[in-house]
Amino acid sequence: MKKLILSLIMVSVVLAGSYLFYDFKKNKEENKYYKTLSAKDMDPKSFIKLFTESYNSKNSLNTITMTGAFPENWVKHDDVEYLISIMDSKEKCCGYMDFFSSHISNESGEVGGFAIIFLNSYISKTKINLGLNSNPKTDFESVKKIENWYKNSFK
Repeated sequence: MKKLILSLIMVSVVLAGSYLFYDFKKNKEENKYYKTLSAKDMDPKSFIKLFTESYNSKNSLNTITMTGAFPENWVKHDDVEYLISIMDSKEKCCGYMDFFSSHISNESGEVGGFAIIFLNSYISKTKINLGLNSNPKTDFESVKKIENWYKNSFK
């Protein structure tokens, strides 16, 4: 009788332990912690890609929230060709919203608008500041100025 009770206790402990180990492992895999988006972890191409792929025309709220400021010289020499190729794009994309913004905009941005901002930052060697909310649109006057700069100055 003692052997039977001891055997049942051992089996119960093993089963309970294996269930707890399985449950702990299962719950740990399901808990995914997402890193807060920050411009310092991106480049202009990945920024535009994220904002275009996240855009949904059926959704009235098309914004992406990010933290932190853009680093100095965020737009590199190698990014200019790509930005020039998309600066006249009217393709809709998500707007930018700073983490501390209390205003939620229902406007969308345009790919060309962001490209123009990034190129102007590169040309003037200034830090990008999108403020608390930014939903830039493509401005063909700015496109012409950048095209002139590109033809005359870019090497």
